[in-house]
Amino acid sequence: MISQETLYQLIYKEDWKSAIDELYLHRKEIANDSMLTCAGKIFETAFFSKINGDSSAETGRYLDTLYILHHGNFYQLSEDNYKLLILELVRRKPLKEAANYAKSFPNDPICKITIENAAAKEVEEAGEQSKIPMNWIEIFNRLFELINNQGDTATYVSGPKFINVVRETQPYFPDYQQYIDQRNKEGKSTSRKIFFYDILTGLDELSRKSVLIRFLDILKPFRTSQVEQIEQLLGLRTMQDEPETLTESGSKETLDVSPKVFISYSWDDENHKRWVLNLANRLRSNGVDVILDRYYLNAGKSVTHFVERSISDAKKILIIFTPNYKLKADQRKGGVGYEYSIMNNSLYSNQTSNDKIIPVLRMGTMIESIPDFMQQYIHLDLTKDETFENSYTDLLREIYNEPAIQIPEIGNRPVF
Repeated sequence: MISQETLYQLIYKEDWKSAIDELYLHRKEIANDSMLTCAGKIFETAFFSKINGDSSAETGRYLDTLYILHHGNFYQLSEDNYKLLILELVRRKPLKEAANYAKSFPNDPICKITIENAAAKEVEEAGEQSKIPMNWIEIFNRLFELINNQGDTATYVSGPKFINVVRETQPYFPDYQQYIDQRNKEGKSTSRKIFFYDILTGLDELSRKSVLIRFLDILKPFRTSQVEQIEQLLGLRTMQDEPETLTESGSKETLDVSPKVFISYSWDDENHKRWVLNLANRLRSNGVDVILDRYYLNAGKSVTHFVERSISDAKKILIIFTPNYKLKADQRKGGVGYEYSIMNNSLYSNQTSNDKIIPVLRMGTMIESIPDFMQQYIHLDLTKDETFENSYTDLLREIYNEPAIQIPEIGNRPVF
């Protein structure tokens, strides 16, 4: 049992590492004891006031740990101190990584500038890497072909949606009604294809490329091959960009540097949804191209189309098993039931091997949470938060096919 005096002594000594360790080890006691909670808040205030202007690597590690504790629901910072944490991370991290943190508070001036600088840098780097001359007409025609199928709610882009995407990078661009009214006054066509083209060609090259990249990000989970062709035309992707390695036979094999992973899970409650979202975000920060419903699905989108396309495109499928997941899967209920039906058919057709599906147990026991047929496969156990880091490393190794234990080569026969 920790006492508030223990925390106060650590704060007085500025022993931040030990204090943070105590916050983690005694998180349940702190959450349920008002005096300990108060001591925790005093730690937050003292810590953030003392580290102001401190750029040491040690302090950086404390900040990283606090971020993990907060997002893992081990210890919740106050809203104001969480913002201070984010701003410190934004200040210390490389631009691309800082921009990811800055998205937590996009309206903060520092975060907004960081996000804009990272976006500009990304477009600039893409332009520098371009090896194919720009052909905007071909690029536009290919893009419009992808977004013009009204029967496909996952990829169809209406006029208002197109302008909303443009306004993500051009916040002062007119809204849809303003733009259409202006075109009518000028006697210009309001045909989607014509005014989409006019909007793109009216932007400077850097802005136009930024908008196109945003559209490609939206479309890629559903039309991967067509999007990759456009990326080649934009100079964002070349055949030479694919890393190669040699197999044992000496033939060339493409190294998958960003494996595409679909996460199947049930919306049990807000805590579980947050845990899955945090897992997805962390995997993406470790180079995994995660497909998550909360990234791509919103009102009007086709769930069945999204599920079919995601399962088909994914190199790996992560199933987060809980008792509620098993219930929905067994009853073939909702999105989980549909996902499980597709995955189960694939496994039934080839029961001797499973290279695609990674079972993850999050809650309950194997019997309570994993459907009977899936119980034959070895699962990763992520039920215990205190061993999460080790289990997370195991998960990354599974995704990247990098086992912790490598089979050694067979040596020469000894001489007798």
